[in-house]
Order: sequence, then C-alpha cells, then structure tokens
Amino acid sequence: MKIKTAVALAAALMLIGAQVHVPAYAAEGGFNVKADEIEYDMTSGDGTAKGNVVILHDGGKATAAAAEFNSKTMSGKLTGGVVADKDDAHITCATFVMHNEDYVSAVGQASVTKEDKTLTADQIDYHSDAEYAETIGSWGQLSSTDGSVLTAAQITYNGKTGMAEATGNVDIVSPPRNLTASADKAIYDTNNDGTVELIGNATATQDGNTVSGNRLIMNNAGNAAKGQRAEAFGNIKIVYVPKEEPAPAENTADAENTETTARAESTEQVEAA
Repeated sequence: MKIKTAVALAAALMLIGAQVHVPAYAAEGGFNVKADEIEYDMTSGDGTAKGNVVILHDGGKATAAAAEFNSKTMSGKLTGGVVADKDDAHITCATFVMHNEDYVSAVGQASVTKEDKTLTADQIDYHSDAEYAETIGSWGQLSSTDGSVLTAAQITYNGKTGMAEATGNVDIVSPPRNLTASADKAIYDTNNDGTVELIGNATATQDGNTVSGNRLIMNNAGNAAKGQRAEAFGNIKIVYVPKEEPAPAENTADAENTETTARAESTEQVEAA
C-alpha cells in the first residue's frame, strides 16, 4: 500500500502535516522522516520523500532535497545539498548513501568533520561504529584547524586513534611548524607528540633546512612547541642553512672601548691645536 501525505489516509497513518513516523524494524531508536511529500509502502518499508527532507534515526539527523529509504533495512539515498550529523561527526555532500546503520557514503564535494579534523574528497566512505573514513577517487585532503593540510591520491583516517594513512603524491604543509613535506606514502599520527613517517622519495623542509631519503620519520609532529626531530634512512641528503648569530659580547665590548678611545684621542688633538 502506498500513501501520500496529501491524501485522506494521512490520519489513519498518524501523519501530522507532512510528517510520517516509520517504526524501526528490529532496531532501537526508531526511524523518522519529515518532508513536504512522502510515499511509503508499509509492507516493504520502501519510501520516497521530496522537499525539505529530514531523516532522524538513532541520534543522527540528515537533511536533503529528496530521499529514497527503507525503514526496515535502515538504508537509503539522500540527494541535494545533504547535511548529516551524528555524535560529533558532521558530513556535507551532494548525495548521501546509507548502506546500513553504521556505514554511509558521501558523494560529490564530500566533507567529513570530526573534532578539529576535516576530510575532503569526491567521495568518502564512513563507518561510524569504527570512526573510520576512507576517500574514494584520485584526490583527498585532511586538514586541521591549526592550518595544517595533508593531500594525497587516497587517504584513510581513524578517528579513534588519530592515525591517517596517505598514498600517492603525498604533500604536507604545516604553517604552525614552518614545515613542508612530500613522499609516495605517509603514515601520520595527528595526536600531540605524534609522528609523521614518509616513505618513498621522502623530503621534508623546516626553517629552510631540508632532509631527504627513502624513508623519513619526524617526531613530535603534532606539537610545534616541542620542536621536531627527524630520522632519515636510505640515500640520505641534508641541506642545512646555518642561522646568523650575533657577535660575542666580548668583541662588542672591545669595539665599544676602541671607539671611545678614538673619540678621546680626537678630542685631545683638537684641544692641543
């Protein structure tokens, strides 16, 4: 049986305005859909919604222009300016695919933000139970609120551990640490006192000093205040730019004494004349 909110059967289905409550099937939390227009098959659990769509389930909320869903499998697809929030995860995209309660895909200018990290790509698959995100496509970016940015062909990020893995044309820019780095692959611990391991054609530059090798490990990568310490392995090359240091205090004092003596001698010569 199909139902539209515009028909008289709305009362029998406990519709309020354009809202229909669809009971969850063998799941906690319920499955609630609001929209300007809804069609729902009570036997199969299939439904469609159009206009100002809002889906609520298990503490999560998603809004879109249109949606297809199944209340029994907790699956569906939302399209048009999608915004989804659950716990501390915030997702924006053009199309939002709900595979099940814990697994979703954000497609089209996809962005997933959790705490101070934002993952961006053409498509992002996100497992909310594991807090694990993976970019799909040829480009991904992981950025932090401190201005640090990691870009690569593919990126995975574990929100529970703070570990990110990047492969393909890896590039790291961290303005707070005056650090840039590149490699074929990177394993990045985004926590304070974490490390960045660069693998394959690895190069890192900080404060004008550059180190390169087959593999680089930079410690304290997440804490700029403590400074970084780098380890290099295989075909190592280091370019070091020494800092200019002020003249020693003794030399400065001697120079001042010499200048004073010269002024005194000049004065004596003038008086004698």
